[in-house]
Amino acid sequence: MARLGKCSLNVAAAVIMLALILPSLSYATTYYVGDSFGWSYNIDLDSWVGDKTFYVNDVLVFVYDNTYHNVVSVDANGYNTCSTNSNYGIFTSGNDEITLTSAGTWYFICSYHCDFANQKMAVIVNSS
Repeated sequence: MARLGKCSLNVAAAVIMLALILPSLSYATTYYVGDSFGWSYNIDLDSWVGDKTFYVNDVLVFVYDNTYHNVVSVDANGYNTCSTNSNYGIFTSGNDEITLTSAGTWYFICSYHCDFANQKMAVIVNSS
């Protein structure tokens, strides 16, 4: 009987550990930027971002016509000045998935329409 008690105790300990670990392994959310409008200057991207809470490992999907748009992951300066350089990640497929791998502010612009059409967005990513 003592053996059964020890086994039950081990199972209980394993269940408690899983209960503590699983919340940090929660499923990531996939967001389609701009919803049905896609990545475009025809939508207020600040408002689109504003009603969402983003977490590490969430995924942003940028759907757009790559004849006219792209997605550039920039720093705060690139965001504020609508400028790019070779250090930035440039996406051009028209269906780009970007995983938010760290907490902080992530900045995205369209290098064709950032300046005159304000096609850019800043996403604040929370750790948990």
